[in-house]
Amino acid sequence: MRSNRRTLARRHGRNDGSFWLSFSDLMSSLVLIIILVMFYIIYQYFNLAEINQAEIARRQYQLDEAQAELESQQSKLSDAEKQMIAQQILLDAKQEELDSAQAVLESQKTELADTQAQLSEKESEIAAQQAQMEALGIQLDEQQAQLATQQAQLDNQQAQIEQLVGMKTRIITSLSSALKSNSISATVDPTTGSIALESDVLFESGEHKLTDAGKRFVDDFLPVYLDVLFSEEYKDYVSEIIIEGHTDSVGGYLTNLELSQQRALAVASYVLGDSCRAVSADVKNALRTVVTVNGRSYSDRIFNADGTENMDASRRVVFKFRLTDEQMIQQLRQILESE
Repeated sequence: MRSNRRTLARRHGRNDGSFWLSFSDLMSSLVLIIILVMFYIIYQYFNLAEINQAEIARRQYQLDEAQAELESQQSKLSDAEKQMIAQQILLDAKQEELDSAQAVLESQKTELADTQAQLSEKESEIAAQQAQMEALGIQLDEQQAQLATQQAQLDNQQAQIEQLVGMKTRIITSLSSALKSNSISATVDPTTGSIALESDVLFESGEHKLTDAGKRFVDDFLPVYLDVLFSEEYKDYVSEIIIEGHTDSVGGYLTNLELSQQRALAVASYVLGDSCRAVSADVKNALRTVVTVNGRSYSDRIFNADGTENMDASRRVVFKFRLTDEQMIQQLRQILESE
């Protein structure tokens, strides 16, 4: 064992110089290889760096173009967004207008429905009114027929009125002419035809018995008066002859009423009695069918222009006549005049 070690040591000693020489060469070769490898790596690195730089430059260029394109697209997108926003605003405005128009339309629909309901109601009312108008038309036709009949009656009555008015005017004219022709002092009222005889001519003051002068005056007056009224031309139209007594206001009303009635009755009694020979029995009989007597006391006095009572004129006996249906005709005349 020990001999092997010694042998190995001797061998190791002899080979030690060559070993380091070989090792140095090896190391030099290794360093050279490493340097070459490093140069190759550096070369490859720089080559790769150039390639990468070119690629980076190319990619940077592409990136710049892409960035420019992106910015262009971004600008377009921004413009599009602006347009979109503007269009959205316009759309919103249009939507608001549409909503407003829709609201107006709904309101108009509601109003239209209400109007339609009101129209239907009005149509119903018009139909009812039309029915009423038709009924009224029928009534109007009936009333027009009645009016035509009434108009014919009124025309007839108007003709009668005109005839009676004309008749009364002719009688008044005839009386005035007859009294004037016979020189009788009596005045005929041109409107009514009444004739007033002064009481002082017929009676003593406060008395109701006819005086002789009064009887003579009646004898002169009455035949002329009755000749006109009972003439063939007028007798069929005379329905009443009225003898009215009137007094002045001296004394009480009832006292004067009695006196006025007594005076009117005294004239009528004399005219219709046997002592009056101025008219025939036939005339008296005719007179009895139409004569009436009234006392008016001082209810219809005569006044002077200054408003004071005319005592002499207030004391009178008045002869009046009324024609057939004169009262009715007078009422009809008043109605016609009012219409």
